[in-house]
Amino acid sequence: MFTRPKRPTLSIDMAPLIDVVFLLLIFFMLTSSFVPPAVPLTLPKASSGAPSEAAKVIVSLDQNGRISISEKTIPDAEFETALRAALDQNGTTAVHFRGDTTVDYGVFLKLISRARSAGANQFHLVHDPASNP
Repeated sequence: MFTRPKRPTLSIDMAPLIDVVFLLLIFFMLTSSFVPPAVPLTLPKASSGAPSEAAKVIVSLDQNGRISISEKTIPDAEFETALRAALDQNGTTAVHFRGDTTVDYGVFLKLISRARSAGANQFHLVHDPASNP
């Protein structure tokens, strides 16, 4: 009977490649966990005196749900029209929000959504500076 001569089979051993990939995976997992979450910065101090008082549209929401635009209390139903008029008068699309700490987060988000529908594009949250112990 006729038999073929056996050819040597060519194969690549994958074990060293898998070992190297596994070691690289462990290396990157360990080094990425030591990265600090934020960059510590020392910000410069300004010594120019009083901050500039540009025209601002300030929307305030107190703990009882009363809405004020630039220190004028307005009814809830007239919020969009009053805010649109204030934005047009000041020539800006930025709104500064002041809210009591006890205001519900959902009510605050609805107010921001209503301000967006009135034409506001930029939102700033006003807060008191934290006192350092």
